[in-house]
Amino acid sequence: METTHKLNDSTVNGLQKLCKFCHDSAEGYRTAAGELASSTLVEAFGNIADSRAAMRDELVGMLGMSHEDIPDSGTMLGNVHRWWTEARSAISSTDDQAVVAEAIRGENTIEDEYKDVLKDTAGSPATNVLHSHLGSIKACRETLESIVEAQR
Repeated sequence: METTHKLNDSTVNGLQKLCKFCHDSAEGYRTAAGELASSTLVEAFGNIADSRAAMRDELVGMLGMSHEDIPDSGTMLGNVHRWWTEARSAISSTDDQAVVAEAIRGENTIEDEYKDVLKDTAGSPATNVLHSHLGSIKACRETLESIVEAQR
């Protein structure tokens, strides 16, 4: 039986994967905040980055209780996405819109990853935390989409 002190391999693998995505997300929002002109967006992106770092910390805590390896970095895809956001912002004449559009793409990606892990870990002690994180991610994406709509 899976417990918080002895997680199944599929749960461990899923939590490790999500740790990497949360790391990527936090770093991506910090990078993107440096590309923005709007102080409101800079603040929002900073808050999202802090939230993702806290989500990662929560996942790390669950892995630690089960004495599992903790990923210390993100994914290659995350590195490429941060580079693309910087490059797109540098060549775009639509100022903050391009950065917010990339952030929404990132939100869709992390949301899909959480859904996949939830399928693989149904009934796990981590399920409630993962559902809470997913709710936060969805709310963030909806906020970003409303920002885009307001700017049109």
